[in-house]
Amino acid sequence: MSTGERQIELADRIRRLELQVSLLEEELLEAKQESLDANRKKTMFLANMSHEIRTPMNSILGINNLLKETTLTAEQEEFLEIINIASQNLLIIINDILDLSKIEAGQLKLECKPYSLQEEIQQVIKLLSLKARGKGIELYSRIEAAVPQCVIGDAVRLKQILINLANNAIKYTTEGEVQIAIEVIVPEFPNFEQQKEFIPEWIIPAELKPNQRILKFDVIDTGMGISEEDQETLFYEFAQLENPLIKQFEGTGLGLSISRNLTRLMKGKMGVISKQGKGSTFWFTLLVEAGDKTLLQKEREAIAPKSFKSKKLKVLLVEDNLLNQKFAMTTIRREGHQVELAENGKIAIDKFCENHYDLILMDIAMPVMDGIEAAQLIRKIEQDKLNQMTEKESAAFSPVKIIAITAHVMMADKEKCLNVGMNDFLSKPYRPYDLLTVIEELKIT
Repeated sequence: MSTGERQIELADRIRRLELQVSLLEEELLEAKQESLDANRKKTMFLANMSHEIRTPMNSILGINNLLKETTLTAEQEEFLEIINIASQNLLIIINDILDLSKIEAGQLKLECKPYSLQEEIQQVIKLLSLKARGKGIELYSRIEAAVPQCVIGDAVRLKQILINLANNAIKYTTEGEVQIAIEVIVPEFPNFEQQKEFIPEWIIPAELKPNQRILKFDVIDTGMGISEEDQETLFYEFAQLENPLIKQFEGTGLGLSISRNLTRLMKGKMGVISKQGKGSTFWFTLLVEAGDKTLLQKEREAIAPKSFKSKKLKVLLVEDNLLNQKFAMTTIRREGHQVELAENGKIAIDKFCENHYDLILMDIAMPVMDGIEAAQLIRKIEQDKLNQMTEKESAAFSPVKIIAITAHVMMADKEKCLNVGMNDFLSKPYRPYDLLTVIEELKIT
């Protein structure tokens, strides 16, 4: 073969290789796009499912709160507490679904506030004690004396992890006990070398600041245990163990996955120690900052129930759900405000054009016209009026305050509401106190 022929053959091979590379790149881009589309659809599905469940949950929890404020017999109080516990457990599942989509979208933000670890643990015990007693299981906590009284971090997320783990422990335990144990891992302890495996790789104990502590949380049960094979897939999303003994128990398969993801977001580590037939210990470790009693007292004062001093307002409630209408209107009227109802955004626009309101409580997902479009139109109507006013009239003009009240609780949903001119955002389900606090903070004069 001549040099020229070899060059032609080589060039032909290069062209074929380039074509193959080009085709592979196209396939890779298509696969990537399909993956992104699938994730987007899953996130949308989970967010929509969360919305559909939160809407009726709002009326259940809301009416339950209103009933608590009435005169009740001891038996009625007990029944209400059962409804509340069952609702809170359902809310945990809803939040797990929503948190999965938030984590995937990179929208989950952590709080950094002082709280009492002991009080949070007691709330977990209180929430799950009825379920444990119903199975004849003892549920208790053991907190080491060295654990700080005040911790700075996200109490809600910590409690969410513990509830998920303890709830699972109770579910899979038919007799015996479930224990929540907390200890401090200290480098000076004789058994520190054995505890190193529980510490996240990024934490260097020797470099800890004086106010930092490594806390280890154990949720220990005397249940059926988990085989080594099942432990490998335990923390996957929607994982359901194949063990026929375990499949008799219901569950979403999300709790452990969410818990591990939350632990990682809090820069911690999670794992399990278990032997089939001999119970399980689910553990996680966190690096926390210890606070003092002064910080804790200030935080308690900040969140303590307030007396509402807002002037008596004329309120337009825009809400299509009958039960949520009843809950919101009762809450508003009990505080002395006047309230009118609009079942959708179109009716709200008509009423706004005919009447003066100090405040509009705007649901978002409604038939005929949704809350976003209604808020945009209200702001446009106000701007048109403002353009026709004299300078003196415009100086005295005050746009109506609008609070978005919605079961859509992703960060993008809140931003969308604020971007169209709404003043604040309240997510469902909410308590009467939450609604009144948001109204008070607007300082309507």
